[in-house]
Amino acid sequence: MPPSPHARSIHRRVFLAGAGLTGTAAVGGLAALHFLSDSSDDSDAPDTPAAVDPGDLQLITGDASHPGRVTVTTADGRELVHFDGYRFSGNLGTRGATVDTSSPGTVHVDFEVPGDGYTAAVTWRAVGGTVTGDWEFTLPGDADEDALSGGRMIPTLIDADPTVQVPATRWARDPRGGVPYLERVTEHIFTDWAVDDARICGVFTVAGCRDSIPTSIHVPPTRGDDGIWRATVVFRTDPAVAEARELVHDGRLLLAGGVLGHPELPEPLIDVHLPDTYNVFEESGTRTVTVGVAGAPGETAVDLLVRDYDGAEVHHSSVTVSVPDSVRHQDAQVEITLPDDRNWYCLDVTSGSSFARTTAAIWPRYVFGPAEQSIIGLGGFSTLDQGSQEPGLEPVAEERALWERLGVRHLRNPWLSAEESEATGIRTGLLPSGTPGQFDDPDAQSFDDWTEDALTRGEDSGVEIYELLNEWNARGSGDEISALATEYSDRWLVPFHAAKERTGSDAALLAASMAGWDSTFLDTLRDRGSWELLDGIAEHAGRGNYTADYDGATWNFLGQTRQARAYLDEHPGPDQLWLTEAYACTRPNTWWNDPPRVAADAVFLSLLLAKACNVKGVHWYQLTDGLWHDKYGVDPSDPEYHYGLFHVDRSPKPSAAAFAHASEVLDGASFLGWLESVHPDLHGLRFTTGGREVRVLWSRQNGYITNATRVGTDFHPFPEPWETSGEPTLRVSVPDGATCSDVLGRPVAVTDGAVEVGGSPVTVVDDAGDGDWPTVVDGEASVALTGVSVRRDGTSLTVDGDNATGGTLTLRITGRQVGGEVTETELKVPEGGFSESVDLGEAMPEDSSAVGVNPGQPAQVRILAERREKLTPEAAQPQVWRAEYYRSV
Repeated sequence: MPPSPHARSIHRRVFLAGAGLTGTAAVGGLAALHFLSDSSDDSDAPDTPAAVDPGDLQLITGDASHPGRVTVTTADGRELVHFDGYRFSGNLGTRGATVDTSSPGTVHVDFEVPGDGYTAAVTWRAVGGTVTGDWEFTLPGDADEDALSGGRMIPTLIDADPTVQVPATRWARDPRGGVPYLERVTEHIFTDWAVDDARICGVFTVAGCRDSIPTSIHVPPTRGDDGIWRATVVFRTDPAVAEARELVHDGRLLLAGGVLGHPELPEPLIDVHLPDTYNVFEESGTRTVTVGVAGAPGETAVDLLVRDYDGAEVHHSSVTVSVPDSVRHQDAQVEITLPDDRNWYCLDVTSGSSFARTTAAIWPRYVFGPAEQSIIGLGGFSTLDQGSQEPGLEPVAEERALWERLGVRHLRNPWLSAEESEATGIRTGLLPSGTPGQFDDPDAQSFDDWTEDALTRGEDSGVEIYELLNEWNARGSGDEISALATEYSDRWLVPFHAAKERTGSDAALLAASMAGWDSTFLDTLRDRGSWELLDGIAEHAGRGNYTADYDGATWNFLGQTRQARAYLDEHPGPDQLWLTEAYACTRPNTWWNDPPRVAADAVFLSLLLAKACNVKGVHWYQLTDGLWHDKYGVDPSDPEYHYGLFHVDRSPKPSAAAFAHASEVLDGASFLGWLESVHPDLHGLRFTTGGREVRVLWSRQNGYITNATRVGTDFHPFPEPWETSGEPTLRVSVPDGATCSDVLGRPVAVTDGAVEVGGSPVTVVDDAGDGDWPTVVDGEASVALTGVSVRRDGTSLTVDGDNATGGTLTLRITGRQVGGEVTETELKVPEGGFSESVDLGEAMPEDSSAVGVNPGQPAQVRILAERREKLTPEAAQPQVWRAEYYRSV
């Protein structure tokens, strides 16, 4: 296969440079200056300037004004970076220094550290285009070892471009099974120096580094058996750095790490890459896949396998990639055909023990309606470099095009100007940050200045909502929450509202978002008289290993959303409910989080359930994996790195395709109510849009607890996205001419007037709007409660049905919320056919203020019976099954 037009073949043209020694002491010899040129035709060359090899690096020691400073220069004396001392966690840092330059090419620095028992020393060595710094520390016996966990080295870049920090990673598989994952090996911090029309490319390599800023780099040491703490920093400007820098520029971070090399990376390292930033396409067809190999020169045979969401192999081939002597990597192109107009694909490459993966998705373009008819939004971080965010590698225009493809109409953060918001039809929110006691220091920023900054940012972005602070309720419990809410009410909410009113802003004002449902915080706002200043509330409906429609435990999506909606409906005043964080975390092989296929179902269903609960908007957390300060970072053990709809390489999870389909289903939709099913395990939501009725159906024959076979450890092997559990399904009758689709929007077959429905939702579109189906549902029941109907008489509700469970059942009946809470009334019914009555009192719905029903629709009650049982004797928690019915009253 021909090489990629972006593959760089590096040639060395040697020029003698009369580099003199400068500074107090110079270490290292003269160097030649090497130039790196692009071997391809100029029309194929990247826009970035050619890279210059600065030759052998030199070390220059500083004078008394900078004790312990070591400066790295090029062979011709250009200064690149100063290395100074080290700052421990907190305020402790190095002071004076003793410098030893007795060994050629080496500088050893012993620093003074205030406090008995603390020492810090570093040895710098220059060899060719590499400078290595070996740090050693000791702590007194009573010192907190955390004193070094956040320690930072102090460099000063000299006339350099901004840095780009990305990790070197490798694909791994746990020997116990589960899905593969990326793990971090070390950290690379790239920067460039302009040289006329060219550039010097440099990189710092630090193990364990989590962030860097222009004046410091996180350098966490590890403790050896001898009690000495050690860390190593490497700075390189050799030709491989320029080669890796081009790969980073192209978003190929995996291969860039392989070019720079590391003992813990596979040799050779392989990767697979598609030319689109996000690998999302509008139609089927042939695509060019780039297979890359990094490592020593030679030939590598690479196997490429492409599967779709059902596991069908749509491509399988092998290609030989030859890395020439002059470079550290090479590419080969492979043509593949992605055959479907709507699907998700997994692309795996393997060569011996080396393995890599990327993904792609196809869904057609869809023109979405205005923000006013949509609840779909995004939170988290963007590719933009704003505030403390690191800059992104992907083009801003491509990310905004992706928002449009996903149906995004609301943003939690002011990533758009007012003019851009108007042009794109995407509304913007603003979450100003603030902490309790922030304005207690009279010398710090005042509240008035803070408010002015926030309102100015809001005006510049044309915001639709101000979400005034984030998750204060997570900072305490009980009386602590009440105290926090009192400060929030009196010192933040009241004056901020007054300032907003003075500006004439018509943006809605939301209370500080709740981390999980918490009425205590909001009760205090009502007690303090600031409740009526709000237009709504913001809820973070977090979720653990429960299906999105489960509401029987603390950390679940539907239960928290319903409670928040009930609270608003009960207490006059603010009426907007925003879910400013909703998520489906895919931390790999961990029982609390979602396998890829489960996550796709949860994303789709969460958005539809939000609409059913009359949510004003959902800010999905978040677009891509990574952190706001570590955008391309990975950590398989930290859930914070796994909330994205897209993987860290910006390729789509099945969640992304499910999100896009949910956006289409909900575009302009109105909620009609819950499906009044004839089967205890069949559940559904009814919507109308464009004169059509849309029903979303799913079954809970397999229960509501995900990963329910887990044992007492966090590790729980996940199935691959295309692997299904073989769960039972229900056969559900649908109207003639109805069209059915899965969570990705792919067609679902209708056979003999019926569709198979399992735990993954199926969307059924009925153009005729026939509301009397399904009349036939075939399949086993997890709880044998059938034939359920209801009759009301004032506040009394009579429930009829057939209990075939072999014993008395306790039914839980949910109607209208009372006192701002979703309430349930218990009713015990005997075995066999029954007709039993219960007085619901105030909970008897008089209108549509019943659970999960929008205003203007018939009121419903929910009737539920539940059983629990461990799936295996070793399981750490029981599975939960429910017979669940909605009935109009």
